Amino acid sequence: MKNNNIDVFVSGAGLAGLIASIAFARNGFSVVCVDKNKSEFYKKTQKNTYRTTAFLEPSKKFLDEISIWGSLEKYSCPMQSLKIVDTKISNEKLNIKTDKTFSNDNYSKPLGWNVKNGDMLNELYKIINKEKNIKFHSETTIEEFKTSNEYIELKLTNGNQYNSKLLIGADGKNSFVRNKQKIKIISKDLNQNALTFGIEHEYSHENISNEIYNSGGPFTTVPLQIENSRKISSVVWMDNQNNTEQLINLEASEFEKRANERSANILGKLNVISKPQLWKMQTQVATRLISYRTAIIAEAAHVIPPIGAQGFNMSINDIKSLLGKSIDPSYKLGETRMLLSYERQRFIDINARVASVNLLNRISRTDNQIVKNIRSKTIDFLHNFKPLKSSIMNFGLGSK
Repeated sequence: MKNNNIDVFVSGAGLAGLIASIAFARNGFSVVCVDKNKSEFYKKTQKNTYRTTAFLEPSKKFLDEISIWGSLEKYSCPMQSLKIVDTKISNEKLNIKTDKTFSNDNYSKPLGWNVKNGDMLNELYKIINKEKNIKFHSETTIEEFKTSNEYIELKLTNGNQYNSKLLIGADGKNSFVRNKQKIKIISKDLNQNALTFGIEHEYSHENISNEIYNSGGPFTTVPLQIENSRKISSVVWMDNQNNTEQLINLEASEFEKRANERSANILGKLNVISKPQLWKMQTQVATRLISYRTAIIAEAAHVIPPIGAQGFNMSINDIKSLLGKSIDPSYKLGETRMLLSYERQRFIDINARVASVNLLNRISRTDNQIVKNIRSKTIDFLHNFKPLKSSIMNFGLGSK
């Protein structure tokens, strides 16, 4: 079978792979995207799960530039502020010790926008199936690939063959592309899980995301659009592995009771409206981001706990950086110079953010009372010392 010459081959059609495919296609590149699952797989697995993605301002701006945000905006809920709440147990009840609200320096702009993953996947698949520069193969993987001077030669399990100038591994934390290119990873099991579920709540969320600290990890509420006249949010509840495994096996009424206790009444009475899902937490960072005519992005390159809305926004930054290098006229697509420039630009930022999230996670899950006291005082200090607060917010938003 004759090999077809293309510009970019994307392995993986999760959120990052779809956005990367659309971004490159809309900048004039011919793109092939493949995924081992049917396109309906991701839609079904995300439906009614209340898993969300928070797009910070720079990520939203990028999605605007590649004409994706217009399709997602109708599903989005602005996140005006982030409230960090530290708690203590007194009289066998979780009470608020301190709470501080962090906002964009320009308060008229939200910190970010939250979108349900299911809604986002539906829209992205509509786009990718209409985009003239993208050929999409579902239920297909790379069978083998080899390098030549000008291309990577790829053979797919459905029999198709392609010569691509650039191979993008967007195929997740167990990336075939990364493993095939012998890129090593540094991985750490955190002995911690995250439970995700939807809630209806008594009080308005006022477009505020709450991170509620005690021990084991944060209990985070993420604001969503009103749904059928109900005030709703998504929850990410991180805790130690044993605790989360016990929680997910509780009767629904008992689980709802525990969720109410852990929320410190921030949103009033909670009703759990979806079945909780459990996700194993780990950190994983690739030691390289490139190989010959190959770049890895998103969870193929980095995996972190869901704290501070960093994870997927790092993935958007990967795509933005790689696209920027690819359209730079001083480089040829897929050449080593171009890829090295991408790796240099992303590597420092990735490692800084991974270190920051790991530190926040360790502080949030501590059982040590001395550390808890320091944590509360630090939250107060960061909020009140405006220059430092501004610098931290800019770093978190990816503005600097």
